[in-house]
Amino acid sequence: MRRSILYILASFLLYSPSLYSRQPLRTDRPFSDTTKQSCQQTATRLLEEALTFMQKNYYRKESIDWKELAIAAKGRLPASCNCEDAYNAIGWCFSQLNEAHSFLMPPGKAATYNCDTAQLTQMPPLSKLVGEIKGEWLQDSIAYLTIPWVSTTDSLICMQIADSLQELIARLDSRNVSKWIIDLRKNTGGNCWPMLAGIGPLLGNGVCGYFISANEKIPITYRDGAALQGRHVLCRVSNNHYETRSLRKSIILLTGPRTISAGEIVALAFRGKEEAYFYGQPTAGLTTANATYTLSDHSMLVLTVCQEADRTGKICAGSIIPDKYIANNTLNTQNPQDADPAKSEALRWLQTH
Repeated sequence: MRRSILYILASFLLYSPSLYSRQPLRTDRPFSDTTKQSCQQTATRLLEEALTFMQKNYYRKESIDWKELAIAAKGRLPASCNCEDAYNAIGWCFSQLNEAHSFLMPPGKAATYNCDTAQLTQMPPLSKLVGEIKGEWLQDSIAYLTIPWVSTTDSLICMQIADSLQELIARLDSRNVSKWIIDLRKNTGGNCWPMLAGIGPLLGNGVCGYFISANEKIPITYRDGAALQGRHVLCRVSNNHYETRSLRKSIILLTGPRTISAGEIVALAFRGKEEAYFYGQPTAGLTTANATYTLSDHSMLVLTVCQEADRTGKICAGSIIPDKYIANNTLNTQNPQDADPAKSEALRWLQTH
């Protein structure tokens, strides 16, 4: 298990399968017998590859009858000559396992995520790889910032994201900020390591979570500008790391149903930290860790391999529940400052504490 976790979680990929659904193959042209046979062989090979990875690495593998599952999945292939039937069969396997966090990423999306220049004709714009990074002062001692989703493992881009977050924190901290609102409500996941490296000045040095399997408990750590998995640095800032002026900080994290997977890892990193609180709505509940495995057609199996725990070692099973639940329609006012109920409530609390 050690090899799969250390190799795969370096590219921590956690997305909804619906984001990567394949377009159907054209069916307006007849297939020859040779084409049908070739497609059936390809589909069978892909399914067998996926099942092999699943049986070896799936975090609940001991509770699965793999022989029965394989027979049933392969039985779904012969009726068609479509090469992509394997993708549907793999998805069917996950539905049988009641597994919501594992999925198959098609070759094009996998190439983009992994920055595989051999498979890409051109790189996508940065806006397709990274979400919005935003910061503002709400008062002289209170700052607000967003942590973006990150859909790439490109080391240079990841370092730039970490740099941007720490530089933003440093600019906001020029007013000696002691109270922070961190917004994770649009963080739909991806690669958690630049997020953790970037938000590190607010996390502080030390262990902030764990990946937990039947055989291992691997710490997630922030230390001096770097995010580590165990002893392995997976992202760091390019220059000197920033340290906030105020050692004591009150932090409110805003969460919601679109705080997903890697976004939930960032949220968990603050759970159990002194003077850190959660406002908003429960997160998506994809609080397990995925590994990625490349199949022979360059698609990528994204497979759940372990559970996640907060800095205290408490495993998170499902959604992260906020300390204060705030529905979107909690406030009914014409005051534009109250257009965002969770943000407004967080600001009110920080103003009085």
